[in-house]
Amino acid sequence: MGKVFNSVLVKVLLLLQMSISVNAWSQPAGFVAMDDSVKLMVRFYETDTIVVVLPDGYNIKPEDSVAVCGFVFWKEKPVYVFIQESLLTASDYEKHLQYFGPCFRFSTAAMDGLPFGIVRNGFSFNGRQFGHPNDAFYHINNQATRIYTCRNGEEHPLAYIGFMAGAYQFYVFSGNQIIYSGFQADGKTSLQLNDMDTLRDAYFSKRVNGLFADFYIASSISDTIGFNNSVKDFNDFVSGLCQYLEADSSTIPHFITYFYQTREELQYFIAAPLWSTIHGKSFGDINHITGLSMDICKHEAGHSIIGAAIGKAPSAFFDEGFRQATDYHFSTEAYKRDLEVFKAHQNNLSVELITGESVLFFRGMENYSVAGIFTHHLIQLTGIEAFKVAYRDNRMEALISELGYDWQMLIDDLKEKTMNR
Repeated sequence: MGKVFNSVLVKVLLLLQMSISVNAWSQPAGFVAMDDSVKLMVRFYETDTIVVVLPDGYNIKPEDSVAVCGFVFWKEKPVYVFIQESLLTASDYEKHLQYFGPCFRFSTAAMDGLPFGIVRNGFSFNGRQFGHPNDAFYHINNQATRIYTCRNGEEHPLAYIGFMAGAYQFYVFSGNQIIYSGFQADGKTSLQLNDMDTLRDAYFSKRVNGLFADFYIASSISDTIGFNNSVKDFNDFVSGLCQYLEADSSTIPHFITYFYQTREELQYFIAAPLWSTIHGKSFGDINHITGLSMDICKHEAGHSIIGAAIGKAPSAFFDEGFRQATDYHFSTEAYKRDLEVFKAHQNNLSVELITGESVLFFRGMENYSVAGIFTHHLIQLTGIEAFKVAYRDNRMEALISELGYDWQMLIDDLKEKTMNR
């Protein structure tokens, strides 16, 4: 994506953030409202160099390093310098610091002023101990000079990136679930706190247990007639997708799906700023859906199933493209609809759309269909097994190179073949 668009995008988002009062939206009862903390986060990254502080003796995984450095999408990326805590100099402390790694391996001085305590193999917050490897927290200070992105273990994706942390000053995560969010006025006290477990218990009064997922329905959704039949249809969908992926459905983790009455309420529960527009969201084994829409539910669950059966997508283009293409296995009509959208918007398909920043992909809904048709075309050329390996190992460019293509050649090939369909 060009730097000009990135600059314009963030300015538009910040203007919306400043000009729209959250009180005008549908806010679930009991929530501490999202405020301007996103501006703190943006200020932190408005610098030339960010020093990523690691605990002594800790080596960051290459994929985590890429994720940390790729968090910024709205401006020219700062330079990232990785350094272990004991090697920090006086001049380093004058820079913007991002503390990354298990908090219990940092010195107590590094955690000074935070509302988190250090415990064996984890941390404590609000009287609770978080010692599971998948537990994590995010915190930014009021001066926007320190960000803490601390995770106990290394095997779980970085939750603060998945949730685009910033709408609140701090978060506590357990796996793919937000446990706490809120603000710290000063010191370790004066916390404005969202206890998410309590808020979820109050908001979701209906639970339906399914073969592959448990469904939680907002108490404000009164019309649930026929939902049990929808669950049976959902079970058939999961079985069919696993069959297409050649995955054993019994190995797919049992996941959770939340149904919200409104989009705004959904966004409060996942801490997504209200100037964004999110009708459904998948976080691994947890999915969030607006209304009782089984179509959105299947789309998001498809991401969960693909992630569990194959692994993480190499990009937003292939994450959504492969998910879209799997629908063609169930419905030739889905393929035909996407093909018509592709024909109308084939100029969207470019090397930059495929390999560029995710924000470029999400500029238009039509890009889902564009990516689906392109991914389907690639699978037809490679076969599903070779595609799955490249998808899992993030080696798509190597895959097409083995076929004798580069990205532009493959784009041209698809466009030529679709002209006569």
